[in-house]
Amino acid sequence: MTVKPPQGGPLEEQRDALLARIHASRASYRQQMHAMDAGDAGPSMKELMHDPVNHPFPRSQSMRWLLSHPWLIAGGVAALVIIGPRRAINGLGRAAPLVSSAAAMITTTLQDPARMRVATRGLASLTQMIRSRR
Repeated sequence: MTVKPPQGGPLEEQRDALLARIHASRASYRQQMHAMDAGDAGPSMKELMHDPVNHPFPRSQSMRWLLSHPWLIAGGVAALVIIGPRRAINGLGRAAPLVSSAAAMITTTLQDPARMRVATRGLASLTQMIRSRR
């Protein structure tokens, strides 16, 4: 046996009111979009992409320079690929003792609540000192 919900109750009225608001907001949004489309036609994206002064992307001058010099970027990436792995391996070999000692220090600090309090106070005072120098 199925029970039919009452027709025309307060929930139905709320639903109808909500749907009416949704349709009204969609209609106003469409009117705004059509008003913007009907206005003065600005330059198209294709035109803006070929205009170096009014180019919308990227905003940063350094990124614009990088995008305008692709051969220099390709050469830099090639140099990093050739030189990079050897330097990275040598750097890891020198940094391994520092990393292991730092990990040991962090582990011992996290195991003792008193050391954790001292470390947080030290970091707080260090950040305060750095902010005061700015």
